[in-house]
Amino acid sequence: MAAPRKSAQQVAAREKARAKARELTERHERLIEMAAEFFEQQEQAELFRAEAKKKAEAILAKAEADAQSAVQAAAETVKAMLDAGEAKSAVAARLGLSGAEVKRMVELVTERQEPAEPDGVQGPEVTEPGDVEAA
Repeated sequence: MAAPRKSAQQVAAREKARAKARELTERHERLIEMAAEFFEQQEQAELFRAEAKKKAEAILAKAEADAQSAVQAAAETVKAMLDAGEAKSAVAARLGLSGAEVKRMVELVTERQEPAEPDGVQGPEVTEPGDVEAA
């Protein structure tokens, strides 16, 4: 027995179904591409934010270092005024500072001038010429 022949109507229906399936597949592929672009753009936005944050942190760190340097210079100026014989109260009044602020400025200069050694650590031991033991 021979297989029944497909009618023209059936062939047309199958072609229409295939065309619709191709459209859906093409649309699906376009949506996948758009979604991929979306995720790439989101990642790029995060990279921009991270880079900007890194730059901002570097700028702030430099500004803080520069500010500390300026404060140190101001403290040295206060100390120079005191070293010139000006009274603490007069320096405070002239600069619009409190006595405590003048004291803090002087301490900043003194701390910087003192060699910093960790607690409990002493400098190198000095031996007298006759103290060397024979090996």
